[in-house]
Amino acid sequence: MSRRRESFAVQLNNQRSGPAGRRGSTYAQRLSLAEHVGTATDEVTAPFTSTFAPNEMRQLALVAHNHMKPAMKQFIETYSEILKKFRITGTQTTMKMCKSMWGEDDPAIHYGLTCTSGPLGGDAQIAALMCMEDLGGIIFFVDPLSAHPHQADIDSLLRLANCGNIIVCPNPASASSMMHTLRCALLKGDSARGMIPSFFETLESPAVEEYKHQQAVALANVIKGNSPSAPAPQAAEPPKEVGKSVSFGTEKSVSFGEPAPVEEEKKKKEVADISQTTIDRALMGQSMMFSDARLQALLNNDSDDDSDDDSDETGEVVAVPTAKVSKGLFGIKTKTATKSKTRMNMKKLGKSVRKMIIKD
Repeated sequence: MSRRRESFAVQLNNQRSGPAGRRGSTYAQRLSLAEHVGTATDEVTAPFTSTFAPNEMRQLALVAHNHMKPAMKQFIETYSEILKKFRITGTQTTMKMCKSMWGEDDPAIHYGLTCTSGPLGGDAQIAALMCMEDLGGIIFFVDPLSAHPHQADIDSLLRLANCGNIIVCPNPASASSMMHTLRCALLKGDSARGMIPSFFETLESPAVEEYKHQQAVALANVIKGNSPSAPAPQAAEPPKEVGKSVSFGTEKSVSFGEPAPVEEEKKKKEVADISQTTIDRALMGQSMMFSDARLQALLNNDSDDDSDDDSDETGEVVAVPTAKVSKGLFGIKTKTATKSKTRMNMKKLGKSVRKMIIKD
């Protein structure tokens, strides 16, 4: 007999009452964890001498959203001994924090670029440093609960950081853990370059290699005259004999030596199937414009279908077309030779336009 699955509330209660490693919920456990964190922090923040000069490494960026700036200030105060070993860059507010705590006259401290505020392009400036191969890591305290007017810049910065495969710490927990790695690398020297390689070399995501390959293939296709995404050309089939008919099951025979009659009929039918709505729009000047010469030739065109026109609508048109059809109905001013008022033969003009479209 299968055991009934426990409810989520029961499972959660079991998790809380389980081993201490799963979930530190009691006050004693939280106090013990805080003591361990404090001990580790004291060890990593002790004064030390770096084997690398700040100018030998790429810049380290510090960025924080408004609600995360207090956390960033506390982080800078705690880990100043490590951060001062790098050329620090960042947005305007963060750089002011660093300079107020470290001073601006200390020759041992090398400041990097001071970028503008994030919504005014600061994140884009940091991304530009990365593209110029002068950025090794980003400590970016992101506020996940607020909307940002420069969200596109934030996404671009993080995406480029992934493309460049550089170190990114998006919250205080990851940044604190990274401080241990940075201190260890600065103490060990050249043998520890591999611990923070993005501060010394230009890296890239594994996906970049495939992207570059696709770009090379697209460029080669363009140079050859094919479409950028065109597949490789297949082997050509042997030429067919001229005039020889080939049957494909129930389909009609097709001659390879001459144009297929079925295709010719299909083209003629497509041209002949121009809807009356299209012609009307053309006459109204909505979908085509005629030059003066073409419109005069259209008006003077004598078609064989004149016998089909109504005899009561005839009238000599003495017209001089204006610049464009879009003026008025046709952009034409007309007058008749007689005193009686007559109208332009719309039917005749429509047939003439249809013929001109078919010819084109």
